[in-house]
Amino acid sequence: MTWNWLGWLLWLGALVYLCWVIHYIRVHQLMLIAKTGNRVNKTLMAKYIGFLIIALIWVGGMYYMTFNRKVDYTDQTVVKVKTNYAPLQLMASGNDYYYVLGNRSEGSRHHLASYTYSTATRRNTVSSRYATVVTGDSLIPNDARQYPWNQKQLTTEDNNSSHAFVAEMDVTYRNTMINGIGLRANRPASQYNLIRIPATNLLKEQ
Repeated sequence: MTWNWLGWLLWLGALVYLCWVIHYIRVHQLMLIAKTGNRVNKTLMAKYIGFLIIALIWVGGMYYMTFNRKVDYTDQTVVKVKTNYAPLQLMASGNDYYYVLGNRSEGSRHHLASYTYSTATRRNTVSSRYATVVTGDSLIPNDARQYPWNQKQLTTEDNNSSHAFVAEMDVTYRNTMINGIGLRANRPASQYNLIRIPATNLLKEQ
């Protein structure tokens, strides 16, 4: 059982409390007008403001924990990371050989929307938002530095595969109370593919 039950319970409580506050204000305002003819009562107004502040903090806090909380992917107490490495297999199109096929987005001549590559066991296509093709000396480009790559293992794979391999990283939220409050426990946090090829001419664009 995951801690997500706590998040669902807190979300339910926050929404029920907000509805109760709205109902409370409506009923007491109608009673105030019916009994006194006045629309403003300082004591009631103070209660309304207090209840609304609590409701907004509760709902806002749950919204932040569920949708806006930033996660450090290198923090092993919050996430667990699994990285699979595999040598790339050459693909062919006529007399043209390549390791990676870059697929342009519809209507664009320059932007690559996805990459396709092959290993010994499968062919995979990944979004360019979550993948980088590396050809230079640095195995970890700037847009992938937020992930906890094992530099030593990357170097080993690079040497063993003649500079043609893929590192597929999957990041999953751990089953903790904090993650459960945000309904994230045991759910995917991110994934990223680092695709290494020896030279840029082994990336074919289409």
